[in-house]
Amino acid sequence: MVITEARFIPITPKKFPENFFSLIEKLSDTSKYLIYRVDVINFSLEHWHKTREIYENKGGKVILNSKLRNNVSDHEYLHLTSRDLIKTEQLSSCMTGASCHNIEEVTKAAQLKLDYIFISPVKNIVNKNPALGWQNFSNLAQFFPGPSFALGGLKQEDLKIAKENGAQGIAGISGFFQSSE
Repeated sequence: MVITEARFIPITPKKFPENFFSLIEKLSDTSKYLIYRVDVINFSLEHWHKTREIYENKGGKVILNSKLRNNVSDHEYLHLTSRDLIKTEQLSSCMTGASCHNIEEVTKAAQLKLDYIFISPVKNIVNKNPALGWQNFSNLAQFFPGPSFALGGLKQEDLKIAKENGAQGIAGISGFFQSSE
């Protein structure tokens, strides 16, 4: 399953804001996909199921971050961290994507025939890898045959420039959630 219709993919913050479920309700109106990525210490099955229920009731899909896959047995969609991507030899989910930061990771994603990738960070983010910039994003995206999403310091207003540089769309946390991360 390839994500071809998505323009925006929100990623949950590691810690839930107080208004998490109201934000999820709003996001499910505008984005068909959501990456569920929380710290393991903040994870609960009840929270996972409620998030899925909200999204799926509106025809959306919740994609589980690979750090949480041992906590959830009923996931069909998986988003691999770059570390998990490099270790992966065979896919076990219906739809799988990954976070990529360099040519090695993008090449691995292409070899595994993943459904999509996030390339990051495009812009500078505190305590993260140095920014790739749009030219490097564009160069990396050319090595992946499926949809590439720009991630890292972006807002929804960056969609136009992202598409001009070969992105299917953008993904993000702070651009979609008000978070203290």
